[in-house]
Amino acid sequence: MVLLLALPLAACGYKPEIDNPGTATGVTGQAPAAVASGPTGPTSTSAAFTEDGCPVDDPDFCRQATFLANALVLSDSGAVYDLSRPVTLHCADLDEALYDQCKDESTLKGYIIGSHLGEFFVAPPKQFQNALAFFVEAVDPEYSDELGGPQMQILGVSTCGKGRDVSYHVAYTVALSDPNSTLPGDRFLGTYEFTQEDGEWAIEVAYFALYTDWQLALDDPLTEIGCGDIQPWAGAAPNVNPPQSESQPTPIPTPSPSPTS
Repeated sequence: MVLLLALPLAACGYKPEIDNPGTATGVTGQAPAAVASGPTGPTSTSAAFTEDGCPVDDPDFCRQATFLANALVLSDSGAVYDLSRPVTLHCADLDEALYDQCKDESTLKGYIIGSHLGEFFVAPPKQFQNALAFFVEAVDPEYSDELGGPQMQILGVSTCGKGRDVSYHVAYTVALSDPNSTLPGDRFLGTYEFTQEDGEWAIEVAYFALYTDWQLALDDPLTEIGCGDIQPWAGAAPNVNPPQSESQPTPIPTPSPSPTS
């Protein structure tokens, strides 16, 4: 069984089919351990993010990122969709190993969803909206683990690249479950990567996977996701206590070349 998420994305190529929370397959879908965890700072569960607390010195980006952070903690998937940029990608310019859809298509149009392995799926608008409805809204109110409760928690912002090639990842964690299932939820981790085009910052890629899947790719996912330099929002520390490691971070690959609309 797979989550409702998989249904709107069922097409050729990379499909973010995620085991239904609670399904005993491999390292995913394990029942959450009820572990009491005290907050490490103010918990990010309300629309309290401000541009002044944004950890990046770019007012235009911070305006968009603040809007996103507040939309996420309020479970407003429509607002996240409005912040996302549709793309048109020509497969001749892409690495087929990363864009498996290119085995059957020459042009990909829609919104990019990225996996923990750096694979990409381009979802048409309606499918992307349906996916966001799960990513943002399907919070499991009963979930608890060593990282805290189920609510959307903004970890902060990771900066990748420099100058005209810079992008920003707004990183988050949340516990989700299929609203049509009685199975327990599971913890997810992801980022929304903002890029600038024609002077406007918008979400170019939505990265999303089970936390346990990220652990297979990164030693410390909560600190290494993005480009491994997550800076928290001032006054909005998440209710998580990430492990530390001396290993080098493994950045999430950025789609190349940059999409053109």
